[in-house]
Amino acid sequence: MSATIVILGSSAATPTNDRSLSAHLLETEGHSLLFDCAEGTQFQLKRFGRKNHRIQAIFISHLHGDHFFGLPGLISSMNLSDRTNPLQVFGAEGLQQAVDLYLQLSETRLKFPIEFVVLTHQTKMKIYESDNYEVFAFPLKHRITTYGYLWQQKPLLLNVNKEFVRMQNPALEWFTRIKQGEDYVDEQGIVFPNHLITESAKKANSYAYCSDTAYFEELADWVKGVSLLYHESTFLEVNQEDAIQKFHSTAKQAASIARLADADRLLLGHFSARYKDVQLFKEEAEVEFADVILAVDGMEIDF
Repeated sequence: MSATIVILGSSAATPTNDRSLSAHLLETEGHSLLFDCAEGTQFQLKRFGRKNHRIQAIFISHLHGDHFFGLPGLISSMNLSDRTNPLQVFGAEGLQQAVDLYLQLSETRLKFPIEFVVLTHQTKMKIYESDNYEVFAFPLKHRITTYGYLWQQKPLLLNVNKEFVRMQNPALEWFTRIKQGEDYVDEQGIVFPNHLITESAKKANSYAYCSDTAYFEELADWVKGVSLLYHESTFLEVNQEDAIQKFHSTAKQAASIARLADADRLLLGHFSARYKDVQLFKEEAEVEFADVILAVDGMEIDF
């Protein structure tokens, strides 16, 4: 199963001339999932040729404006486009009240149902699922209640060893059972342990969205082995005191989480507008972790 991440915004707190505010779009199976929806997100969707009617679910990290102020406007635009498909929206307590107030004051009557799912748990938990993937939420360490998200392809089936098939010629119904991890038992009752007759499948794809957070090592356990880790890097290490006071991370700290998590790739973003040369973030992170990508608005990353 293929997936694409589209960077819709990569700036922190305030937009710049070339960077909008936080939002990532994950495209898979003919639909989209939106992670955060800052002011300007629907403009960015149009700018980069994406359709808002394909969005099935929206995952809001927290209720700071640079992460959700675009949500009421996006919902209004969906309504104006005559959307009828249901929409699920995930986030902390208070998100529904905020959106409902906008809709009430503007006398907007939606033509499609919205299900708001309130997140309150304090550990990693599955919150969304399709036939082929799952989404988990876990708490981050910020000034207000904040959640990160892990999109994960469901485990792929094992591959049956060709030599075993040639020698034993198992009945067709056995193949699925073996691929799912079951031992094979032949007509004489001889057991063939699964690990001897199968080969590991290709690693399942995964993507973690870790927005505003201070550095804490438990995060690495929650995203262990992730294919692509997005981790905010608002500051450089020289401004670590600012990061501590504002519950944000430096590029070096983000890279440390990627290393501890055994991530395949690290995507940095949420850059403070004070920095004119974001290449410094990559240089700082690469001291801790080799494969570092700097988020750029409009960038597409394929799995």
